[in-house]
Amino acid sequence: MLKRYSALDSNYFCGKYPFENNTSITFKECNNLNIQQIACWPNTISKIEFFFQKELNINHLPNFNRGVIKSEFSIWRMEPLKWWILDNTLSVSEELGTSLDMSHAFTCINISGNKSSLLLNRHLPLDLREKIFPEASSASAAIHHVSIKLLKFSANNYYLFIPRGFALSIWEILLETSKQFGYEILKRQLS
Repeated sequence: MLKRYSALDSNYFCGKYPFENNTSITFKECNNLNIQQIACWPNTISKIEFFFQKELNINHLPNFNRGVIKSEFSIWRMEPLKWWILDNTLSVSEELGTSLDMSHAFTCINISGNKSSLLLNRHLPLDLREKIFPEASSASAAIHHVSIKLLKFSANNYYLFIPRGFALSIWEILLETSKQFGYEILKRQLS
């Protein structure tokens, strides 16, 4: 198996910043991502929905820009005909659609804490208020013209997916902005 190196290695230092106990944001990189993107054909959408329900043992599929979160995996409807499955892999027949392993394409940063929405709103043109962007919501947006995916797992708990080639520069921007709130970088999390 290939060893995966983090795009953030040169600037990932665990600890609290500034060096006080007053932190309102925590960052944690998620290593060993398992992201499978499944796209269906327009005429197979009902069949792929049935396939997902059966294979993943879920009662309903997420609507567009929503997810279903289970303890062992999650499924997100990222586009009208595309889903992301995190931490699980399905074998899809060509009659239903296509499958693409996107695990190496992104760096994932878990951003949490009572000021996490405020931090993200410094960079994203999204309304992150709870009634507009509740738990299990997702969005595609951009930070400094770099396309990102944002998934909300629970209140003030976001997962930011950044293309690997831009991860370090976006990471540095997030850390600089977080200085005003106080932040902590936690030990990397295995996905």
